[in-house]
Amino acid sequence: MRAVAVLLVLIHHAGLPLQNGFLGVDVFFVISGFLITGILVRELMGTGTISWTRFVGRRVRRLLPAAVLVLVVTAAVAWFVVPGLRRREIGTDVAGAALYVVNWVLAHRAVDYLASDTVPSPVQHFWSLAVEEQFYVVWPLALIALGFMLRRYGRRPSMRSVGLLLALLAVPSFAYAVWLGVRDPARSYFVTTTRAWELGVGAALALWCAAPESSPVDGGPRTPVSHRVAAAIGWTGLAAVLGSALWLPRGATTPGAWTLVPTLGVAAVLWAGWTGTPHGPVRVLGTRPMVWVGGLSYSIYLWHWPALVLTGWALDGLTGPLRVVVALLSVVPAWLSHRYLEQPVHHNAALAARTQRVLVLGAALSAAGALAAVPLTQAPSPFRTTPVSGAVPAVGGLGAATLTTPPDPDPAAYAVDDWGWLTPDPQLAGKDRPAADVDRCQVDRLAETPVPCEFGVAGGPLTVALVGDSKAMQWLPALQRLAPQRGWRVVTYGKSACAFAAGQAESAGKRYPSCDAFNRHVMDALRAHPPDLLLTSGYAARAWDGGASTTEALVRGLATRWREVADLGIPMAVIADSPLSPDDLDVCTARHPHRLSLCSFDRAPAVAGSGLPAQRQAAAESGAPLIDLTPFICPVARCPVAIGHVTIHRAGDHLTATYVSTLAPRLGAALDRLPSAPSGR
Repeated sequence: MRAVAVLLVLIHHAGLPLQNGFLGVDVFFVISGFLITGILVRELMGTGTISWTRFVGRRVRRLLPAAVLVLVVTAAVAWFVVPGLRRREIGTDVAGAALYVVNWVLAHRAVDYLASDTVPSPVQHFWSLAVEEQFYVVWPLALIALGFMLRRYGRRPSMRSVGLLLALLAVPSFAYAVWLGVRDPARSYFVTTTRAWELGVGAALALWCAAPESSPVDGGPRTPVSHRVAAAIGWTGLAAVLGSALWLPRGATTPGAWTLVPTLGVAAVLWAGWTGTPHGPVRVLGTRPMVWVGGLSYSIYLWHWPALVLTGWALDGLTGPLRVVVALLSVVPAWLSHRYLEQPVHHNAALAARTQRVLVLGAALSAAGALAAVPLTQAPSPFRTTPVSGAVPAVGGLGAATLTTPPDPDPAAYAVDDWGWLTPDPQLAGKDRPAADVDRCQVDRLAETPVPCEFGVAGGPLTVALVGDSKAMQWLPALQRLAPQRGWRVVTYGKSACAFAAGQAESAGKRYPSCDAFNRHVMDALRAHPPDLLLTSGYAARAWDGGASTTEALVRGLATRWREVADLGIPMAVIADSPLSPDDLDVCTARHPHRLSLCSFDRAPAVAGSGLPAQRQAAAESGAPLIDLTPFICPVARCPVAIGHVTIHRAGDHLTATYVSTLAPRLGAALDRLPSAPSGR
């Protein structure tokens, strides 16, 4: 089954048509839970406790040498093939992998949908190893605590008591996975708390198999099962695993309820093998090629992903047959490390007899892996952020302030290869965010209640409400520049990926009910405290309409919401969504710091891919005024990456806060032209 697991993952990552091959990781979880629990329970039942240090020592010898070798090699190669400050993010991941917490690092990054992650980390696959290592720490300690408490009452651990403890851990984990999988599938995929139950499935099977023949779980006698029935159950389980890898219903989240199919399928295969039936899946899984691949599965899993990602960086992309070739070639370093490092250390009798030394070795190996990340985290940027001659000029003389009205239509005016200095640094543009984001006024995907934040003039005579997602919040720096001269008190209501619309919201192809609830609460707040002006913007592709998501439903929802605002007597305007910028502009600028014109991108598809087309339709239907500043963001057919020494775009399809600040006069002039909007002047 280890061979099945790693082949599913390898085929999926090689780009071959196996849509759900990532479920191979779930197979690994069940197997690990089964094997480790079997070892621990035998020791617990025999001695009443568990030697945690011996157990951890065995895990160190088995897992750490090869893992740390992969991390060190990955860090070294990444330094040479990954451009710019993307190396810093990889360094953080390598350190997290070395300390077996990288799944939480990735979960945090997954929640931050502004993060630039179009190219995955070369150690991203270590997330599953981190989950298992955390299991290897917590589960033995829980069993040790159980044995200790039972001994205090003069009792010995039993299968029933261990089963109850397992249920107390696994059942809430499964419930949490189902709940979080709907509300935040990206975070749910990585966190240990949604994965523990999968290891629990294997653990439960181990308890069943380890129980005495006459009393499987301290209950009634075990009913004998014929080899024919056991074989049928085993083949059904294998079919469930392979079938899930080929097909899952649309909208199925993993981990979640549908993950029961492959995990219980693995358990069925393992159980059939335990019964000893010669007619079950062992007829295939026990063949020499499958046993060979299964023996190499850990090493293959470690090496294949860095090979794919780093080759992609080196060649500026990796697709088609070449991706398959690289995946297959990764078996070579996997075999070498297995043969000459993993196996010799794992089976070294001297190390096996010296647990304390092994623990010290494990700490040293983890430290070595973390230290390998240090050069990456200190990678330099190729850009200056200040002029050689002095300080950065005032914002009123930078960026959009340097453009004429209308902007110069000559493309040559924007084809600047080397600005000399840029602010913010194109490599760090993702950190140049509005205060509403930095201050966490913009609530996350799970929150339903808005957190209003105030900016501008405290107690000012006019209140401006800024409502929407991060593409709305990106306009806050311009409002903050306008606020002092106009007496504006700016109140923000922001939520990640949540357009200010009626109807049923959609995000990542799934319903987004917390967005619907958020918008209802915002409308309640607006009714209770009507602002003098409401501004909104945002990006959304579709909304739900019955059983499907459509652009028409989004347009209808936007128009309906905007009419509701107008019916409340609140003046409003829609700021057009900014053009859809490539998410890897930092990579391009790192590779071409003195030829930045190579990093420009076509305006037409950038506008078509933004939220602007839907906003235009909704504005036409609702009568809401639309302010389009696209000419001052992308003045010509090829959008530049900088104007007036200011970097325009940041990762995640947003504008930098600095560039938005330079747009303040343009936004103010557009608002002044609106007959119903108070100017405050």
